[in-house]
Amino acid sequence: MSITIRAAISSDIPAMAAIRASEWQTPEYWIARISGYLAGYHSPPKALPARTIFVATENNLVVAFVAGHLTTRFACHAELEWITVLAEKRGQGIAGLLLEKIARWFVEQNALRICVDPDASARSLYAKFGATALNRHWMVWEDSREMLRQALEVNRKAKWSD
Repeated sequence: MSITIRAAISSDIPAMAAIRASEWQTPEYWIARISGYLAGYHSPPKALPARTIFVATENNLVVAFVAGHLTTRFACHAELEWITVLAEKRGQGIAGLLLEKIARWFVEQNALRICVDPDASARSLYAKFGATALNRHWMVWEDSREMLRQALEVNRKAKWSD
């Protein structure tokens, strides 16, 4: 498997929308939501303008993506908005590569405290990468540099690197 991680471009939006829609809602819903997120007119509560999306591609096809933005929610500096991997590509280390990439972006933004509102199935993944419970629903990385260090370590053990 040869995975490439890169910044998302507008032509990736339909593929990202299809991946999200495979779990919930429709591709049209996600096209509007992801487009609005990238353009800055769809923002989660307390989101700041700086945001990014990275895609994982295999043979030039988008198989996963991660999105994050700066924020002031829960006294965090940034929030991991979405991470989604095609069902047939899960368990291959792609989520770890994406977490490493978004952690690098958070570090570059000088965003230390990182929040995420995971669904139940993602909690163990985030815990594996060092996140802890913030409250009943949310998890937090207290230091994005530690998030990055943890991602590098997990990916090294899995023999993956970006």
